[in-house]
Amino acid sequence: MQNTPQNPKRNAQQGLPRFMRIRSYVLLGLFLLVGCGVLIWRLYDLQVVQHDEMLRQAANQQLKDTSITPQQGQIYDATGKVLAKSSIVWTITADPSQIKAPGLTKEQLKALGGEESEEAAAQRRAAKVSEASAGLAQLLGLEYQEVYDKLIDGTKQYVVLAKQMDKPVADRVKAYAREQKLPVSVAQDSKREYPYGAFAASVLGFMHADGYGFYGLEKQYEEILAGTPGRVLSQKNAWGNEVANDDRTQYDAQDGDSLVLTLNAEVQAVAEKYLENSVKANNVTERGVVIVMDVNTGAILAMATKPDFDPNDPMTIYDPDLAATLEGLEGDAFTQAQGEARQRQWKNKAITDLYVPGSVFKLITTSAAIDSGTCTPNSSFNCTGHYTVVTQDYSCADNGFGVLGVHGWQNMGEVLKNSCNLATIQEAQLMGKDVFSDYYNAFGFTAPTGVDLPAEQQIRAGVSYHAAEEMSAVDLASSSFGQAQKVTPIQMITAVSAVVNGGYLVQPHIVSQILDSEGNLVEQIDPSPKRQVISEETSAALRAMMEGVVDGGRDGASGRNAYVAGYRIGGKSGTSEKLDKGRRASDGEYEKVSSFVAVVPIDDPQIAVLAFVDEPHADTEFGSMLSAPLTGNIISEIAPYLGIETDPNYAAPAEVTVPDLTNPTNSAYLQWDMAQVTLNKLGLAHRRVGSGTAVLAQYPAAGAKVPGGTTVYLYTDSAEVSQVPVPDVRGKSAELASQMLAGAGLNVKLSGAEEGTVTAQDAAPDSQVPMGTVVTLTIEGAAPEE
Repeated sequence: MQNTPQNPKRNAQQGLPRFMRIRSYVLLGLFLLVGCGVLIWRLYDLQVVQHDEMLRQAANQQLKDTSITPQQGQIYDATGKVLAKSSIVWTITADPSQIKAPGLTKEQLKALGGEESEEAAAQRRAAKVSEASAGLAQLLGLEYQEVYDKLIDGTKQYVVLAKQMDKPVADRVKAYAREQKLPVSVAQDSKREYPYGAFAASVLGFMHADGYGFYGLEKQYEEILAGTPGRVLSQKNAWGNEVANDDRTQYDAQDGDSLVLTLNAEVQAVAEKYLENSVKANNVTERGVVIVMDVNTGAILAMATKPDFDPNDPMTIYDPDLAATLEGLEGDAFTQAQGEARQRQWKNKAITDLYVPGSVFKLITTSAAIDSGTCTPNSSFNCTGHYTVVTQDYSCADNGFGVLGVHGWQNMGEVLKNSCNLATIQEAQLMGKDVFSDYYNAFGFTAPTGVDLPAEQQIRAGVSYHAAEEMSAVDLASSSFGQAQKVTPIQMITAVSAVVNGGYLVQPHIVSQILDSEGNLVEQIDPSPKRQVISEETSAALRAMMEGVVDGGRDGASGRNAYVAGYRIGGKSGTSEKLDKGRRASDGEYEKVSSFVAVVPIDDPQIAVLAFVDEPHADTEFGSMLSAPLTGNIISEIAPYLGIETDPNYAAPAEVTVPDLTNPTNSAYLQWDMAQVTLNKLGLAHRRVGSGTAVLAQYPAAGAKVPGGTTVYLYTDSAEVSQVPVPDVRGKSAELASQMLAGAGLNVKLSGAEEGTVTAQDAAPDSQVPMGTVVTLTIEGAAPEE
């Protein structure tokens, strides 16, 4: 009988003791139980405990969430000109963590022994990144290394490759990324533009590179201008690109609202032109300011600070003197100085800086003295040249020629006209510090005005002014003529507006309307006056006194240089000393602030113009010689533009003899703005040819007899007078012919009827004549239909 072979393994198990086999089964069962428990717990952890987190990660892997940038609201001037606008651009981003090297084939893996080293994988990924960087750099106009450095770090999930790209570039990048299977995204964004460049820059401000308002109106009204972003939710593939299917949800962006300003671009341009020239011609080191305000509503028609900057490129330092302070600096010292220089050029000096107002403040003291009943316009005060308060000796301001002022007995109008410090001190002493302080507060000097612009200077007692409880007799005396307090320019012009408008303290503002993206009115901004500070009667008395300061441009009047023929203008000059800065080493004098405020028409006030230059270094530092011409020249151009009527009692001269504006014996005439002051007083218009400061030639020439209102052309770049062709205006109406000749740079004299048809002209058509030539037109009959 043959034996059947035995299974050794089975025999071994059968040979084990029973308890050993049972223990093996128990251990196996426990092992299986624990393994199943761990698996169940893991499943529970993933599906229950981490359910929300897993959904979020899955969504991140499968969903593409793209933000839609809203169109930022525009900023318009009062006439509808666009001062700030946004255009659609695109931002290019990438997810470096999703850039993988191409997968290896079986043959490649086999050649590597079945597994690729981390070093080899990194090298292949680097090659992929290098190829992608070269292509993207070419499309975006960037340096290869810049793109490569951003993409090579595989730990990053988001990098910005480029901003503010145009649509054609964005489309090419999108196509390239799709073709190369790159995790590159193209998102719509907005680019802020300022069409007029360095224009009203300190008012408009600018946008930060990250897309939020950083200065000026852009910051003040950021929430209104910005709008609400939208979103697009869609599926994405492994390379981060959107999958084309119907599973896409879009929430549209809500575009921002727009601002309509009270600021008028034409008025602003005139203010900036003359201010820039004054700052340059008078070697002003601490910038200059001009504000033009509607005295009855507080609407700001112009607000200029020079030098300023271009909001399209705000990081560049535009002031040469400011840029020079950075020369030779390195490292942290350069960085700090550069930051300070930028902050300085961005600041809106009209609202952020305090200055010593000087004699312009006498308008406030005089108003308070009359309105409080302490004085009447006929009250008299004696000026002997010196006046002592406690131990402080005061001298009256000199007359501009280094001669001490001794004015004798004066009424209050004469006190203002003579700008007598000593009489003004006596007015304040009669009021006392409590009454003076009450009016000081009522005129708004103890708090910010609340103008709708950011960073208005805060006002603090003991720093900006002396409160009544702490005011000494000397403090009162010095404050009365504006030498012991500091105010902001916006405070000063607001207070002057109250002096002349019947006594009402208006709310200064620069935004008049808010419009939605469709142009519909969202909000009309017409703030009411805050309070009445002085009576109508006091206001009328001050207006008469201010007109006496200008006095129709008569020789000897302190405000004569602000006069423009045909307009009733009132004003007040100020020349204050910066006592807290110490005396100059060069001449032992204090630095000055030269200012002037003018109101037109003074009998029915509409606008006020405040101008000042901070630390001028010229032949004279008096406000009557520096800032009065500045305000007068501005008024000469904006008053006709704004439709401000001339004095009905003014009789324009039929003929005027043109003065010599290039006379080298009188240095004042060498500056074109002072030449224009002379023309303003004579009733002649003016136009500068060139960009220089000295008048090198003029036409019509000195001594020529011309009609009132003739434009005299002032050449500042060359002494050569330009020649222009004469248009043929025969057969045209007198009005159209005048417009055509003015457009050609020629003056007009009408002979015969004031209205009708041009039958003859004394300058042959197409002939060349000097720019500014007076062309006489013969007018007859009725005007033709044109």
